[in-house]
Amino acid sequence: MELRSIIFFVYIFMLVYPGHTTSTNNSQESAALLRWKSTLDNIHLSSISSWSPANSTCSWFGIQCDATGHVIKLNLLEAGIKGQLHKFNFTAFPHLLELNLRGNHLSGAIPASISLLKALAQLDLGFNQLNQFVPPELGDLSNLIVLRLNNNHLTGAIPKELSKFPRIVQLDISDNRFNKTEFSPMPTLELFSMHGLGINGRFPEFILNCTNLKYLDLSWNRFSGPILELLPKTAPNLRYLKLRSNKFSGVIPHSFTKLSKLETLLLSINNFTGGIPGEIGAMFSLSTLDLENNPLGGPIPVSICNLTEVWWLNLAGSNLTGTIPSCISNITALERLELWNNKLEGELPATISQLPNLMYLSVGTNRLAGAVPKKLGQMQPLLVLDLSNNNFSGELPPGLCTRFNLQQLVVNNNNLSGMLPSCPNLTYAWIGQNHFSGDIAQVIGINTLLRGFDASRNQFTGMLPTEFCQLGFLEFLDLSSNQLYGELPTCWSNLQQLVFLDLSRNAFSGKIPASASTTCPLTSLHLTNNNLTGHFPSVLRYCKNLTIIDLQDNRLSGAIPSRIWENMPSLKFLQLRSNMFEGSIPWQLSNHSQLQLLDLADNQLVGSIPAQFANFTSMMQQNKMFNMSSRYVLFTYSNYFLSPYSNRLELIWKTRSYTFDRTIPLLTGIDLSSNFLSDEIPAEFPNLKGLQFLNLSRNNLSGSIPNDIGNMNALESLDFSCNKLSGHIPTSISRLTFLSSLNLSNNHLSSQIPTGGQLETLNDPSIYSNNIGLCGIPLSECPIGSSGFRSELNKDIGLYYTTIIGFVIGCWLWFGTLFFIDNWRIAVLTCIDRVQNKITQSIRLITINCGITNVSVRRFLAI
Repeated sequence: MELRSIIFFVYIFMLVYPGHTTSTNNSQESAALLRWKSTLDNIHLSSISSWSPANSTCSWFGIQCDATGHVIKLNLLEAGIKGQLHKFNFTAFPHLLELNLRGNHLSGAIPASISLLKALAQLDLGFNQLNQFVPPELGDLSNLIVLRLNNNHLTGAIPKELSKFPRIVQLDISDNRFNKTEFSPMPTLELFSMHGLGINGRFPEFILNCTNLKYLDLSWNRFSGPILELLPKTAPNLRYLKLRSNKFSGVIPHSFTKLSKLETLLLSINNFTGGIPGEIGAMFSLSTLDLENNPLGGPIPVSICNLTEVWWLNLAGSNLTGTIPSCISNITALERLELWNNKLEGELPATISQLPNLMYLSVGTNRLAGAVPKKLGQMQPLLVLDLSNNNFSGELPPGLCTRFNLQQLVVNNNNLSGMLPSCPNLTYAWIGQNHFSGDIAQVIGINTLLRGFDASRNQFTGMLPTEFCQLGFLEFLDLSSNQLYGELPTCWSNLQQLVFLDLSRNAFSGKIPASASTTCPLTSLHLTNNNLTGHFPSVLRYCKNLTIIDLQDNRLSGAIPSRIWENMPSLKFLQLRSNMFEGSIPWQLSNHSQLQLLDLADNQLVGSIPAQFANFTSMMQQNKMFNMSSRYVLFTYSNYFLSPYSNRLELIWKTRSYTFDRTIPLLTGIDLSSNFLSDEIPAEFPNLKGLQFLNLSRNNLSGSIPNDIGNMNALESLDFSCNKLSGHIPTSISRLTFLSSLNLSNNHLSSQIPTGGQLETLNDPSIYSNNIGLCGIPLSECPIGSSGFRSELNKDIGLYYTTIIGFVIGCWLWFGTLFFIDNWRIAVLTCIDRVQNKITQSIRLITINCGITNVSVRRFLAI
């Protein structure tokens, strides 16, 4: 019985003892982890909810223990935790081999005490918000093999101690704010990345002694000078070489072609010249070749067709000439081909249709011509096609979307014609500035997944179909400059994704429909140059994000509403010119602090100009920032944009019609011309110091030009012509240093024209014509003094009156004497008779000598 009890207790002890040992071994570690957990943000602790004394430490989330129960790995990759490291007790983890806190919300400094993790082989603190300096004590981690500090906010110099790790294989310090690097050779290093640090200097020479390098990324810095030819010799095992976006210059080293194991070569956005090396075809292992945006010049070498393993070939923006080699079809692995923005000529080779894996083809902005290959897209998984800004002609291949893959089509600015192919999965299409034709209903009816569609400046006809209302994903639509007609669909304002709409320069008619919806996402509305009627569209009161309203050149009538503008806090550009609006201008427009352009010209507006217009905040100082929020960019599946798409405005600028697009964020102006406005120009207008143009011509304005008009120092165009303005031209106008267009003609202005400054270049007399009281350059000189004869006349008016009175008194004294004194009167009359007799005798002599008739004499004497 006693033996059984002993055996039983021994058995129990053997069962319990390992657990007791484990508990003893990691009690210090579990306590340290729980203390650190208590310092973290409670909102972000759901991922480590298992960290509790009720659970075994080795079962906690992210924890891995060895056979003795010691914590050897702490992996909280993207666990969403938020906090700092300064309360982490690193001394409690002498056996920790791996610490992975990547992709969290850690902030603050990296504690120097982290160097107490003597066994640590892998440390990953990347993608956090860590800041301040990297502690040099980090170099004491002699067993470290992998160190990642990338994508933080670390500053200062990189400690030279980081290059003293005797076993380091991977070192990533990219995307921080370091300002200096001091590295020593690291012969064990295989991966090194200092991407995105923005560091100046020459190519880091220590890299030449890192003989085991397989991955090198120095992209997005400011390294300059030629790349050392020795790199391929000292690092013959390189597989990834990324030097994108630096200031490297010179030719691409021919020795690079000897890197037989190289798989990725990114040299884009530098200053390499001298063409693409002809020997590049020897780099048989290449899978990615990116030489974009270098002034390389020269043709595409035929040897490039030997790179059969390349899936991404990017030679865009490299000033390349010549033709596209027809042997391009040999690169059978090619999925993405970018040749845009070069000077390539000739036709697009038909062999490009033989690339079985091609998904992305961009050859836009070249000098290519001819027809698009007929089989393009038929046997390829083509997703994106960019042929824009070339001279392609004919029709697009009818089988372009045979495999129903094409999602983005960019062929704008060519000479293409015919109908658009049926592409049911098309999401974005830029086909503007071509000669496409047909019924717009067929195009919109087929492509129901459209998110963006630019078919401007083509020859489409017909009415917008009912299918238009089913484009639920539509973000922007540009059908301007076609031959469309009919009324706008009643549902146009119900498209809840539509932010940009341009139906300008068509023949749409009728009223702008109301809406049953009270939400409207529109930011830009362009309906100019149609035949639209009715009042200002009340439906716009729901469009709270509107930045641009362009309704010019229609037949809209009635009063401009005064209260609707309260619902449009973002309005920057309002164009209502060339309509039939009447009544007064609502002063409430002045409440728009962001309004930069107000164009109400050529209407039937009456009353005075609201003095509150001098309070336009965006016009008070010159705008130097491109702050337009309404800018749309076509993104491909890999986040590279093909072509920008921005707002544009048609504007009468300096008496001519211009189209502004990318520069409209800088545009400021007021045009109230060709109305029936009266009263004076508000004296507060000179407060608008950022105004670039001001046109108040062809109204009934009176009074004088504001004296402080010279304060509007950004003014480039000023037109006050055809009004009833009087008084002098303020001398301050000569301070308008940017003024290049001026018209003050057809007013009642007087005095001398100011001189000096930019006025010296405005020497066309017509800009001052039909102002009777004006004189000076470029008109006639002022007869009295430099200030003009009228001012002198006013000064000496007493002298003129005195002279006239003296003349009248003298005449009365003379004739009164003759009337009252007989002797004087007889003597004067006798003298007159003698003079008349002598004149008669002289005329007779002239008649005899010159043959003048008696009739002529009688007429002369009668005079």
